Amino acid sequence: MKRLSLIVSLLIILLTTGVALSQPDLVVTDISLQPQSPHAGQEVTITATVRNAGTSDAEGRFYVRFLMDGTQIDAPSISFGLDAGRTKAVSVSWTAQLGTHTIVVEADQPFDRIDESNETNNTKPAAFVVSISPSSASRLASLKVAVARFDDRSGSGFINVGEGVADELTARLVNSGVRVLERSELEAVMQERGLNPVLTQDLATAGQILEADLLIIGSVTKVNVQQVSFSLGFLSVSSAAVDVAMSARLVNVYTTEIVKAVSSEGKEEGTTGFSVDIGKIVALSQPASTSICTGGLLRDRPCYGFGETAHIGYQNSGLPDWYRVDIYTSGGTWLKVLDWQYINTNGCGQWFWDQRDASNIQMGPGTYTAKLWNNTSSSYIASVNFQIKPGFGLAIPLIDEITVGSNQFDETIVGRATNSALNELVFKLIQGMEEVAPAVLATRGALALAGEAPTSEAREGQIARILDDERIAINIGASSGVTKGDFFQVLDTTNLIVDPATGKVLAYDVLNVKGEIVITEVRDLVSYGVKTSDFDALVGDIVRPSAP
Repeated sequence: MKRLSLIVSLLIILLTTGVALSQPDLVVTDISLQPQSPHAGQEVTITATVRNAGTSDAEGRFYVRFLMDGTQIDAPSISFGLDAGRTKAVSVSWTAQLGTHTIVVEADQPFDRIDESNETNNTKPAAFVVSISPSSASRLASLKVAVARFDDRSGSGFINVGEGVADELTARLVNSGVRVLERSELEAVMQERGLNPVLTQDLATAGQILEADLLIIGSVTKVNVQQVSFSLGFLSVSSAAVDVAMSARLVNVYTTEIVKAVSSEGKEEGTTGFSVDIGKIVALSQPASTSICTGGLLRDRPCYGFGETAHIGYQNSGLPDWYRVDIYTSGGTWLKVLDWQYINTNGCGQWFWDQRDASNIQMGPGTYTAKLWNNTSSSYIASVNFQIKPGFGLAIPLIDEITVGSNQFDETIVGRATNSALNELVFKLIQGMEEVAPAVLATRGALALAGEAPTSEAREGQIARILDDERIAINIGASSGVTKGDFFQVLDTTNLIVDPATGKVLAYDVLNVKGEIVITEVRDLVSYGVKTSDFDALVGDIVRPSAP
C-alpha cells in the first residue's frame, strides 16, 4: 500500500512538472526602427518581434504594449495566439521628437492573458536618439543662441523650476546641434553690468555682448498635479495626473523684436514616484515662502535634519540689484555659491541649499552661515546662522525628488511630463529658428558692414585676485574673446611697464612660465580659472593664451 501511494505521488509530481514545462513563454527578441536614424518630425515605424520560446502554444488573443519614455503609445494585439517556437512581428507608428528616448516593449501586457512558464522575461528596452535633419543643421550653423532663466509662474512649489527648465532646454538644443551659450555666461554679464533680467532690452544687450544672435526667454505657466490616494488596510497607493505647460519667445538681439512665440504641453498619468506624496512636498515648500519674505535675510527654521533642504530668502527694501548667497562653515570656510538673483524693490529672492559643498560632498552636523552678497556694494550685507542636526528628517523628501533637472525628478511622472513638454518646445523652437534665421543673419550682416557688430579679440591679461577657494580671477573675459575651457599660461616676468592712465600692460620681459590655468567660468570683464599643476601664482602676474 505504501508503495502504491509513493508511485501515485511520483506520478502527480511528474504530471504537474510536465504541465509546467509545457507552458508557453513569450519573449520580445528584437526592436527595430524605420528609418533607423530618425529626424525630428518624421513618422517612425517601430517594430517588435515576439517569440514563443515555450513548449506549448499560446492560445487566444494577447497584446503587446509599446512604451515611449514610460508612456504607452499603443498596444496592438496578436489576434490568434502564437504557436510554440514561432515568431510574430507587430508595429506601431510614432512621430519623432528631438532628444534621447527609451522604447520598452512588453509582451502579453497590459492584461496578462497567457499563463507562461516564465513571466519575468516579457520585456525588452531599446534606446535611440532623434536629431535634427542635416538641412536644418546647415541652416542653423551660423546662429548663436542665448537662453535666459525661465520665469516660474506655475506656483508648483518645486525647486529650481525656472533655472532647471532653462538648463534642460539648453542641453537639448546643444544635443540637437545648435550653438548655445551657457546661462551662467548670460547672467554673469548682466550681473557685472547691473542689467535687469526682467527687461527684454537688457537681456538683449547682454546677448549682444556675448555675440549671440537670438535670445530665448520663456515661462513655465502650469504644473497641475491631481493626486489620488487610497488605502486598503496596510496597502497605500498614490497616483496622479500631471499637466505641465510652458512657453518661449525668440528675440532678435539686434532689434529686441520678438520674432517667434511658441508653447508646449506635457501630460502624464501614473504613480507619483516620490518617497513622500506631492501634496506634502507642496505643503512643505510653499508656506516657507511667506515666512522668509518678511524683511531681511531669513531662513525658514533654525535647525535642519541631516539631508534636509535649507530654504533661505531675502526681501529687498532698497533699489533693484543683483544678490547672491554664499554658504560658510562656522569656522569661516567657504563652501558654495548658491546663485545670483536680481531682486526688485520689495521683491523676494529665494535660495535652496541641499547641504552639499561646491564639490557635491554632503556636509555633516554643525553650525553654518548663509551670507548675502550685494553686487553694487561688492560686499556681504547680511548673514544668518542655522544648524544641521544628526538624524534624518523622514517627513522631508529628498532634495533631488523636488529639484527640476535632477535624475530622480526626471524619473517621476512630474519629471516625465516636464520632459515631454520640453521635447515639444525644442522642436517648435528649432522650427522657429529656421524660419527667422535669414532675417536675423541679414541684420547682423548689415550691422557688420556699418561697423556696429560686436567684435572680440583674445589678448593677454593679469591675475586680478586669488579667491579663498583657490580659483584664480583674471582681468579679461567674454568681451576679450575668452571662453570656458581656454588655457592660459601664467608668466614670471620682469621690466613690467603699465600705462598709468589706463592700466594697460605696455611691455614686459618673460623670465619663465610658472604654470597654466584652465578657465572654468567666463563673465564679461573677468574670467575664473583653476591651476592645472602646482605653482605659486601672484596677483599681477601676466597671463596669455597657451599655444594650441
